[in-house]
Amino acid sequence: MPGEQMLQALWRENRGKILLLCLLVLLLLAIQLGQSLWMDPALESSRITLRKTQAALRQAQLRVAAGGGAKITGIADDLDHFYQMMPARTGLGNFIGRLYSYAEDAGIDIDQISYAAKPVKDVGLLSYQLSFAVSGRYSQLKKFIYQLENSPSLLILQKIALDEARQKKKKVVNLQLQLQTFFLEGDQ
Repeated sequence: MPGEQMLQALWRENRGKILLLCLLVLLLLAIQLGQSLWMDPALESSRITLRKTQAALRQAQLRVAAGGGAKITGIADDLDHFYQMMPARTGLGNFIGRLYSYAEDAGIDIDQISYAAKPVKDVGLLSYQLSFAVSGRYSQLKKFIYQLENSPSLLILQKIALDEARQKKKKVVNLQLQLQTFFLEGDQ
């Protein structure tokens, strides 16, 4: 039994090295098991997310290549349409006349409208800021505001202030308005 004696001698002299080697093998098996149970599913999930993101990016690139120019052209067409609808600078009188007409329809009077012009940089528009006051019953003022809201003109209601006042036993509301509207800068 020389083979058995040789194994016993080998074991006696190299017991620490053999145990260390067995421990390393068991550690490697545990790492392999941990990787297959926890790391591989997380890695696969990350791969799936990456593939989906890459596919979405490719689709977006194809959409831009196929129709991106059309969308930009559509915006440019909308902007052209906007400028075509914008009245010329000479249309301010018509706009003010429309304000007086709205007030008359509501049964109230506008005494005076003050306005100031200011160019809007880089867009070729002229901004007019109009300020005026009207007085009347609440229902009349409500109708006037409704007509302003439905005006075909582009206007911004910048400031509105209501103040109740009693005149000759009638409830009267004073309304201060500040509007902004736009016209083409040149006489086009």
